[in-house]
Amino acid sequence: MLTRILPYLVPAIFAAIASLASCSSVQNSQIGISAPPYSHDSFSPVGDYLENRCGTLDCHGQTARNLRIWGCEGMRLDDDSSPTSCIDPTTEEEYQATYRSLVALEPQVISAVFAGCSPYGADGGDVYPPGLSCHPELLTFIRKARGTEAHKGGQLICVEEPCPDGLPPQVPLDGDAGPLVDPQDVCLVSWLEGATDHHQCGLAFDDPSFPLVDAGSE
Repeated sequence: MLTRILPYLVPAIFAAIASLASCSSVQNSQIGISAPPYSHDSFSPVGDYLENRCGTLDCHGQTARNLRIWGCEGMRLDDDSSPTSCIDPTTEEEYQATYRSLVALEPQVISAVFAGCSPYGADGGDVYPPGLSCHPELLTFIRKARGTEAHKGGQLICVEEPCPDGLPPQVPLDGDAGPLVDPQDVCLVSWLEGATDHHQCGLAFDDPSFPLVDAGSE
């Protein structure tokens, strides 16, 4: 009996598998994340800044947080690597893990933000302040850092006066007028534009500004 139906059964099985693969492909395209593409050159300056600024073990350097940051100044992927010590530098796998955690926080939102901020947007690109189509403030992690949404660590970035106590005054973009230029904000926004500003990320890393009430004190 089986030998008689086998010639008909095998094509049916392959057809079913092909159908499932087709559905999976469509589904993946529907739920895919269109974020700034990962490369070591584009993300490592952002990862270093986030790790230095937010990645301590009492902040986002722990698995209990929605945003998890890995690196040599906090949480490590390899159990044999020293935590909170850069004797073992941040690994490529740790940069990638931080990237995946960041872009997966709000996949649909970051896809929309990147579409408006990247060079392929209507007026996005490598500019600061960004063009009218670029809305990084739609992302929760940007709002929390800028202090427009409650954040345990307080306001970290100041782009509009008055800046909270503990954050140094930032320089206006155009002399005495225009938005304030906080290197931390430029670092993050330029990454969302697909054109990471290494210089500003370096300034954010070298001279981090902390509010009087920090995440570790609550």
